[in-house]
Amino acid sequence: MSYLVLARKWRPSGFDDLVGQEPITRILKNAISQGKIAHAYIFSGPRGVGKTSSARIFAKALNCKEGPTPAPCGVCGSCTAITDGSSVDVIEIDGASNNSVDDIRDLRERVKYAPSGGKYKVYIIDEVHMLSGSAFNALLKTLEEPPSHVIFVLATTEMKKIPATVLSRCQHMPFRRISSSEIRARLKHIAGTEGIDIAPPALGLVARAADGSMRDSLTILDQLSSFTSEITEESVKSLLGIADFGLLAKVSTALIAGNRLEILQSINLLTEQGIDIRAFTKELIQFFRDLLVARVVRSPEDALDMSADELAAVREIIAGTSEDQLTLMLSEIMKAETDVRGSSSPRLALEMALMKASFLSAMKPIKDVIEHLNRQQKEYGGPGPDTRAGISKEPAKAPAKDELESTVGSHSTPAAGPQPEMIPEPQAVPVPDAGSGPEAAFEKEARSDASPEEASAGGTDILAFWERTLMRIESPLAAKIQQAKAEVRGGELFLVLNGGHAVFEDSINKNLRDIENILEEEAGSRIKIRVTVDSAKKGVRKKDLKEKVKEEPLIKEALELFDGRIVDVTQMEKSENIKNGGDHV
Repeated sequence: MSYLVLARKWRPSGFDDLVGQEPITRILKNAISQGKIAHAYIFSGPRGVGKTSSARIFAKALNCKEGPTPAPCGVCGSCTAITDGSSVDVIEIDGASNNSVDDIRDLRERVKYAPSGGKYKVYIIDEVHMLSGSAFNALLKTLEEPPSHVIFVLATTEMKKIPATVLSRCQHMPFRRISSSEIRARLKHIAGTEGIDIAPPALGLVARAADGSMRDSLTILDQLSSFTSEITEESVKSLLGIADFGLLAKVSTALIAGNRLEILQSINLLTEQGIDIRAFTKELIQFFRDLLVARVVRSPEDALDMSADELAAVREIIAGTSEDQLTLMLSEIMKAETDVRGSSSPRLALEMALMKASFLSAMKPIKDVIEHLNRQQKEYGGPGPDTRAGISKEPAKAPAKDELESTVGSHSTPAAGPQPEMIPEPQAVPVPDAGSGPEAAFEKEARSDASPEEASAGGTDILAFWERTLMRIESPLAAKIQQAKAEVRGGELFLVLNGGHAVFEDSINKNLRDIENILEEEAGSRIKIRVTVDSAKKGVRKKDLKEKVKEEPLIKEALELFDGRIVDVTQMEKSENIKNGGDHV
C-alpha cells in the first residue's frame, strides 16, 4: 500500500476529532439531534482549519445507518463510502473548475433525483467563491428552495467574494484559526502515536510556523520526519529558515537603542546563515508585537507563549523603551514588510527600513519637548511663554553675595567699558510694579477691593488649596477641570478653558457650587470660582492647526523627506519677549 501522508491519515472522522472549532461542532450536533437541519450552509475560514472535513462529517452524520446522529458510527456502508469518496449521495464539486452557468445548470437537473442509499443528497462545493456571477445567479433559486432530500454545503476561504444574495439563503459557519497551544497538543499526540521523536521546543516552532492551520502543521511534521529521525529545535530552524530568538532579540535591542552598526551586522549574519529575509521580517513584526504586549499588560506570561528565559529577555528589552516608541517602530516594520515582500532586493529593503525606524529612538513627543523648555525657562529665570496680565508671577531673584564675589573674583583685570554696579546683600526684595495699562489697573483695583479674608489667602495659597481640591473631586469631572488653566485674579479663582476644551464649560458650571464648597473646606474661607473661555483660542481646532502647519515650507519638506505624518499639534502661547516675531505653533 502506498504511503498516506499525515494530513490525510489523521483527517478528523467525527465531530469530537475537530480541534479548535467547538462552537461550530456544537451547532451542527445540536441541529442534528433536534431535527433542525438547514438546507444550505456556508463554511468559511482560512486554509487547513477543517471546513471540508466538517462537511464530510456532517454528511456522515446525516446518512449514517444509525442516523441522523451527531456521532456517526464510521463503520457502516454509508460512512465508509463517504470516507473513501465513493458515495453517490455525497457529491464534492470543485468550484474553481466547475464555475460556469452550464455546470450549475447540470447540477440543477441532478438535484431532482432522490438519494440512492442514504437519506440525503449532500452537495459539497469547495472554493465556491470561484463561481462566476452568472453561475451564482443560476444557483440562487435551487439554493433557496431545494428538494427536501438535498443539502448544500458551500466552503470558501474568501468570504468577501460571496454575493449577499447567496449569503442570505445559507447559515454561515465562520471557522477560526486554531491556536498554537491546541496545534501543539494535537501534534504531540500524533507524534507519540506515529513514533516520531520530536523535542517540545521543536513542537512549539512547528505550531507557530503553521499559522493556525492544522493541515500545514501536519505537512511540516511529515517533512521533518523525513529530514531527520530526531527532530530538534535546530533542525526545525534549519529546514524552515526560522530566525533564532536570540537574533530577533539582538535586532530589536539595536533598533530600540538606535545602534545602526549592530543592525547592519545582524542583517549580514542573516544572509550568511541563509535565513529568508521575507520570513524574518514577518517574525520581527510578531516579536515587536510581543514586546508591545509585554509592555502594556501586567502579566505577560499569561498573554505570551514564551519560556521563562525568553520572558526575562523580553523584560530586559522593554525596560529602556516606552509604549509610544514600540508602537511607532512596529508601524514602521509593518510598512517594511510590504516593501520587502515586493522588492527585488529584500536585504536592501529591510536594511533601509530598519535604519529609518532606528531614528525613532532619538525622537521625543513635541509635548514633552515643550514641557522641558518651560521647566528650563522657569529654572533659569525669565518669564515663561505665558506672559498675559492677571497671572501672578514671582519676582526675579537677586543673585547671592557669594555668587557675585566668585564671579567678580574670577577676573584678574576689570573689563573695558562701563562696570556694573555692585549689588549689596538685599534685606528685602520689593515686588516690581506690574506695569501700566488697563490690565494692570484692573489687577490693582481687584486687589484693593478684595475682602480681608481673600487678601489673607495669597495667589500661591489659593492655587495650593485648589490642587488639594482637585484631588477630592471625582475623576470624570476632575478630568474635565484639569483641562482648564487655574489663575488667581483679585482673590478669585479663574478656570480658563481654551477653544478646544470649551465644551466642558457647561459641565463644570453645573457642579460649580459643589466645587466651591470643597475649596472652602480646604481654604477655610469662601473663594469665588469663575469659568471662562480664552477668546484668543476660541474656535481654533486642532484640525485647522494641522492644515496650517502642513502649509509651512519647512514642515512640508520634512514630511516629504521622511514620508511622515503629523500626529499632534500643540499651540504655544505668544510671548511679548520673543524678539524675532512670527507665529509659534
